[in-house]
Amino acid sequence: MTSTGRPQRPARGAARLVIAAMLIFCAIPAARAQVCADPALMQFDVSSKIVRSRTGFTQGLELRDGVLYESTGNVGGTTQINTITLDGKVTNLSDQGRKVFGEGLTILNDEVVQLTWQDRQVFVYDLAGKLKRQMRNPRDGWGLAHDGTNLMFTDGGPSLYYADPKTFKLGKSVTIRAGKNQVAGVNELERVDGKLYGNIFTTRSIVRFDPETGCIDAVADLSVLWDVMTPEERASTDSAENVLNGIAYDAKTGLFYLTGKRWRAIFVGRFREAKP
Repeated sequence: MTSTGRPQRPARGAARLVIAAMLIFCAIPAARAQVCADPALMQFDVSSKIVRSRTGFTQGLELRDGVLYESTGNVGGTTQINTITLDGKVTNLSDQGRKVFGEGLTILNDEVVQLTWQDRQVFVYDLAGKLKRQMRNPRDGWGLAHDGTNLMFTDGGPSLYYADPKTFKLGKSVTIRAGKNQVAGVNELERVDGKLYGNIFTTRSIVRFDPETGCIDAVADLSVLWDVMTPEERASTDSAENVLNGIAYDAKTGLFYLTGKRWRAIFVGRFREAKP
């Protein structure tokens, strides 16, 4: 893990403009929907970073027993399950080749669950990456998390879906909203203290929302990550495909791990509420 300097914070007015632009980009007008309170602003304080031994097209990220588990898509590579140690060593556990496109990942009851994008398949592995079984998803697969009982996933639209972890039978769904608007494009989910954190696809924003109501209660502009990147690390984000994507959390330390698709580094730090 490599230390970084403390970054300069963007002006609050600039952050509001970025957040407003994100919500306009992803918002879908909702007729007669319950109006959520306006989201607060969060900031991410970077404390260190992990430089990877090799990159991956990160689609899902989760920390288990001090090791990061990663799901990759097959852009510029193959669909894989990898582990990443906190000193950056990447080890491949499973490789599905290019026959499917890997998406979100979560770990529930010692099983690693991996979505696929439009292939309608859900793969379930043990912690060593051995395939145990498959399930069928009737929808596209994007972000994935769990609440200890149910799987929760997105499909690119403005909905969060609940699914049975043994059969993937769909249960209830919740509309993700900011204010009076539905918000689509929520990707790569991580559940922390009862709330879900998710990337907004193609943006530098991460939102926090209530999985019961769908209301987004906080938004963070992650431009700070680009401020602390080396020139080489910044170059790995230049492709339009290599967007911010990857959120893991360590409940023991309170640290978040953030990265992007084919990024050289994983950034470690904490979210906090921005001061007025």
